[in-house]
Amino acid sequence: MISMQLKTARKLAGLTQQELATKAGVDDTFISVVENGKRDIHAVGYATVVRLARALGVEPEELFPVPEETAK
Repeated sequence: MISMQLKTARKLAGLTQQELATKAGVDDTFISVVENGKRDIHAVGYATVVRLARALGVEPEELFPVPEETAK
């Protein structure tokens, strides 16, 4: 689940939701909404996923993995 991947990556980076939002240039409530599954990150633009990934020091694919059946 995307929300868990974002939350796990954020915690591993040692960031609060607000710190991540600031680093990624997104609204303060955005991180909470996505982490709680109230907004699907698939509905978010890829540019936002890239900004989140950069702020976390991970590759975008770690937050937005390609389903196995699509990768084949």
